[in-house]
Amino acid sequence: MAKPSTSLLKRRLDIAEIVRKNGEIKVDDLAEMLAVSGVTIRNDLNYLEQQGYLKRSFGGAIYTAQAGAPVAVMREAPAVRDKALETEMARQVAAQIEDGEMLFLGQGSILRKVIPFLANREELCLLLNDLGHVALAQEFLNGETVLLGGVLSGQGRIVEGDLALKALGHYRPSHALIAVDHIAEDGTLSVRNEATAHLLNEAVAQSERVIAIVASRPVYGEKRYAVGELQQISSVVTPQVVAAEYHACFLAAGLTNSYTNNECLTWLNTALHKTNQER
Repeated sequence: MAKPSTSLLKRRLDIAEIVRKNGEIKVDDLAEMLAVSGVTIRNDLNYLEQQGYLKRSFGGAIYTAQAGAPVAVMREAPAVRDKALETEMARQVAAQIEDGEMLFLGQGSILRKVIPFLANREELCLLLNDLGHVALAQEFLNGETVLLGGVLSGQGRIVEGDLALKALGHYRPSHALIAVDHIAEDGTLSVRNEATAHLLNEAVAQSERVIAIVASRPVYGEKRYAVGELQQISSVVTPQVVAAEYHACFLAAGLTNSYTNNECLTWLNTALHKTNQER
């Protein structure tokens, strides 16, 4: 199957951004703004709805957050539920990736959204342990996709174990893109699953740079497993509300706010970036 063109990908990402900014918009307005037919816009909106970027409405589309989960559900879970916010975090992660890199892309729905934003990068090698990433990688990426070997877990969608660890040691990625559940006051990054922690720990140790998404506000009293320290992380991408919780921790680790918009921030470890540039 042929990969979609860069213009198609750009238009769909532009549509997602327009809907996010406007809250709600009609097909005819999008068609006029982007100089394409209404049929094309409807196909784009159907695709974006399937990917969770927006929700179709009569004659148009609605920003996902306006049609989101009940308030009670939102209160129970500190993780990000806003699909458009997830998309913005994915965009900020992808902006840090250049042509020709070897990436380990960790598991999870937010990191999966990074893949379409990498469509215009050339000669990437993507290392995966989440089977849910494979179809998107084949659809969008120009380069090689490597599925790490190992034991299937997580309802048969996640590859873990000794073989996956050895594969990471063999490839030694230039970047590891990971999602973590919590950052302790001492700067320890952690996740809730022990097997996942083993793999992410290896990814942090073997990669030249690490980008971490932290999408959840701190929840205390849960058992977690360490994957690394803030001092090892090149950059952290997080929603505004989460950044406020970890602000003091980021500053103590020497991270600086390098990019922000109304939803998300990217925190940069300038010391690590300087070290890598000098190599």
